[in-house]
Amino acid sequence: PEFVKHRRFSDEMVQRYLASYYVFDPFYASWRRERRLGIMPLKRLADDEAKRGQYIAGFLAQSEICDEVGIMLADGGDWCLGIFLDRSTMSFKDSEIALLDERLPVFEALHALDIKAHGAEFSRTSAPTGPGASPRQEPTIPASLWPELSLRERELVQLILAGHPTANIAERLGITVGTVKNHRRRIYDKLDITTERELFLQFFQHRVQ
Repeated sequence: PEFVKHRRFSDEMVQRYLASYYVFDPFYASWRRERRLGIMPLKRLADDEAKRGQYIAGFLAQSEICDEVGIMLADGGDWCLGIFLDRSTMSFKDSEIALLDERLPVFEALHALDIKAHGAEFSRTSAPTGPGASPRQEPTIPASLWPELSLRERELVQLILAGHPTANIAERLGITVGTVKNHRRRIYDKLDITTERELFLQFFQHRVQ
């Protein structure tokens, strides 16, 4: 994920999010899992209660935010643009969320116009600029972590940690989606884990040692 622009967060909190909290971000998880677009209130993401709880207790609590609504807009390929509205003292009302649902076509149209206006100049691989901008940070696997993995497996894990979905990993490595899944199963077996979340946790736990 990238912070293109932010208003409330300190630079320190942005760096914390990019370094670790995004793993527990239910908006990020929902996009990676389902590619769900539209108006997404935090309270509707109850299908991943544990992850949502850690996100609220950690990142949002430290940022003094009590509720959040995401406006998720298609941005081409495996990307989406998320515009997030937050509250520090009260939750969003159902009537307010319904109003956002009604206004969604306006957000979509404005975003489409922005893409059209900047399409030739815009590159997601370039560092964002301007107030509140934060560059995309690609995680690097330390040489001392996961020595049991082959070079190919480490390359695949690097892409997983960077947030690339399976289809994108397959395209980047020039292999099939099925081969990516087979590699992933072998990696999980070697690391004695069963989920991607555990992979991220091992990575972050090693970083803080």
